[in-house]
Amino acid sequence: MGIYSQRDISSSFEGDIEISAHGDIKLADSFETHKSVINFLVRSDFGDYRPDARIGCNLGSFIGKQNTKSNIISMEHTCKANLIKFAIASADLELHALPISIDEAGVFIGTKGTYLDDDGNVLDVATEILTYIFPFKGGNPKPV
Repeated sequence: MGIYSQRDISSSFEGDIEISAHGDIKLADSFETHKSVINFLVRSDFGDYRPDARIGCNLGSFIGKQNTKSNIISMEHTCKANLIKFAIASADLELHALPISIDEAGVFIGTKGTYLDDDGNVLDVATEILTYIFPFKGGNPKPV
């Protein structure tokens, strides 16, 4: 468990940069920044991020495969390992992948932790669940 203090440009869950009412680029707080990093990793495959080909959860490698228990377990393992490696302490992460239809799986990521707010105060954030629908037949994981 650590204290997360990174801040980045604010973006929507789809990755679009957010602009303030005054026309300035908004900055996200450390918790929103952390969720953006998780979102980026889940929606990226190895090699998508050219500066470091190891970045991503590589869910695209499951496209075209069967929605089987072993593939679901592999998805969970790959996501957990890479989120812990690049974004979040294992104590602050809970992740489950579950079949939700014959050709889709849900990836549910619980993230919590201790974050610094804009004024440098330490905040304990309770678990927030990020939900993705993964299509085995093609396409990218979509946040819900």
